[in-house]
Amino acid sequence: MLHFSTALHCEAQGIIAHYDMKPSGGHGRAQFFEGEKARLAITGVGALNSAIATTALGSKYPNDETIWLNVGICGHLDAPIGNPFIANRISSNTSRDTLYPQFPWKSNIKGIELQTLSEPSTDYKTNQAFDMEGFGFYKAALAFASTEFIHCIKVVSDNAAQPASSHFDKHAIARMIELQIPVIETLCESIDELRPKKPSSNWSSSFIQKAKARFRFTETETHQLNKRVTQLDAILQQDEKTKTDLLLIESSNKKTFLSQLQSTLNQFSTRNIC
Repeated sequence: MLHFSTALHCEAQGIIAHYDMKPSGGHGRAQFFEGEKARLAITGVGALNSAIATTALGSKYPNDETIWLNVGICGHLDAPIGNPFIANRISSNTSRDTLYPQFPWKSNIKGIELQTLSEPSTDYKTNQAFDMEGFGFYKAALAFASTEFIHCIKVVSDNAAQPASSHFDKHAIARMIELQIPVIETLCESIDELRPKKPSSNWSSSFIQKAKARFRFTETETHQLNKRVTQLDAILQQDEKTKTDLLLIESSNKKTFLSQLQSTLNQFSTRNIC
């Protein structure tokens, strides 16, 4: 099941049509749509609206295997209008937090840093896209899925040569998003096919057994261990796995060990972005 979040109806209409979704209620000002394979929330503009609607959608339709996608427009200094990006780093001008989506597979969309702003802006930054919803969506979706299943896909609607105006061309926006649906579907297939379920190689099985022999993990920590090692198994080369084995020797306690596994995952997952 896919859960989409868009700020505007024009961003959503192609997705709604493609997945044959019908209205299914809402929450506050947010509108929900549902189909056999996907659901969608039209949240309204702004990080807070996006967070509220995302939380409501996840609470109404709990599902541990959902892929969460925030799809919408963004500004960029010099990328062509209609160019898609996937956020590999998400920040906000109202928060000190920085969020890092995980990519334990090869992304077919170019990665970019996304900053969520509280107000529209034409102050374009180098190598950065900006929107008004991504950060709020992502923080809220973390209550329902882990980072490798939550992503922000943004399509450039304005740049320094063609800055944003106060009046959106809704038909142009709808067409830009609609053209990216095949790209979005390919990404979702990759995520679903490579969903980690259990250790899949001799290295991961052996590594987990050695870790359990050295440290006494709680049930929650065991789940974290299995998940992180499985993801590392999918993205590391053999020599990198050998270096990762050293963490068992060098880590002084289990919390440090689990933290270092996550750091290694953060380091190597970013290279899977085009």
